[in-house]
Amino acid sequence: MHDCSPTLTIRSQSLEKIQVEQACNLLTRQETAFHQMFNTHEKPVANDNNVRMRANIYGDRASYVKYVTQHFNTPSDNGGMYIEGFPHQKINEAEFVAYARDGNILNMSHEYVHYLDGRFNIYGDFCASLHDLHNGPEFCPSPSPGFPHMVWWIEGLAEYLSKGKKNEAAVKAIAKRNYSLSELFNTSYVQNGGNERVYIWGYLAARFMIEHHKDQIDRMLELTRKGYFSRYQALARQWGNQYDEEFNNWINNLQSQQAEIAKAP
Repeated sequence: MHDCSPTLTIRSQSLEKIQVEQACNLLTRQETAFHQMFNTHEKPVANDNNVRMRANIYGDRASYVKYVTQHFNTPSDNGGMYIEGFPHQKINEAEFVAYARDGNILNMSHEYVHYLDGRFNIYGDFCASLHDLHNGPEFCPSPSPGFPHMVWWIEGLAEYLSKGKKNEAAVKAIAKRNYSLSELFNTSYVQNGGNERVYIWGYLAARFMIEHHKDQIDRMLELTRKGYFSRYQALARQWGNQYDEEFNNWINNLQSQQAEIAKAP
């Protein structure tokens, strides 16, 4: 067990001390960048007691598959999960589960963004945010809320802040098909889902809105930080199709820029 900071602890099955310290340094820088980007003043949303996150890192994929469900009541058919729990409860512990491969923690940066986003940008627990998942460990009740959901933001932001502007998979996805931005606001995990749409196209949607319409993101966060999710939905509907053409031009430019880089000697 290693305390990186007052907000982060890493518990590892096999990582060496220097590897843990490197992970700590990376996540500390990421935390600073997050607060600067969203001007949080490090003030959490109301009733959020997740003062720290504990990262639980299994030694390899086999150990993860064998034990993670038993230990955390989560599915094992993934590369890691953030478990927010019930942040309104004072005894709650925010957890991240993953495994190491070649000395690296898979999806570490992505999952840490979920912790930061949930604590400083989105009021309530995971079930309060807008999506259509009902499996463990949260077992969110049915029925699912109506569209638009927040999956484009939840997963897209985590991808954007963990990968930055270097995301070759996003450029390759553009070549295969295009979604309009207004379609992506209606992405969810099950309906209108799939890994490519959720993560890669979510990345593109979040990156576009942050880089080109940060004022609208600030308006959105004013609502989600207070739990005004129906008002967020009204705002997203207000966005409607007005940014579709701009988004389409932007992703085409990304594809062209990547092609030029590939041609360079």
